[in-house]
Amino acid sequence: MPRPPRPRRQQREQQRALRKSVRQLERLAAELPGGSPERPIDVASASVVETKARAIPCIQCEAIEMELRGDHATSTARGVLRELEMICRQCHAGRALWFRVAVGAN
Repeated sequence: MPRPPRPRRQQREQQRALRKSVRQLERLAAELPGGSPERPIDVASASVVETKARAIPCIQCEAIEMELRGDHATSTARGVLRELEMICRQCHAGRALWFRVAVGAN
């Protein structure tokens, strides 16, 4: 008769499975609009970027309590590419969101 698994082993297996699911969610999030510089969310004005970023739910817990932690902008031929570093207030998961402000927009 086999012995039941030890509690520590079960805990490590659960942690590995959780880390694997988080990595998978992060890969999927990069494919969503705004998830990478290749897939920015197009906006007409720079004034709406932060509002739109805060309205996007957390990829881990789906809470709509994202907080802005940083902002970087790069000028490109197609417009200004902005990266916003967001963090969830509920689960503390970090995420980068990319926006492209149209050329000629203020």
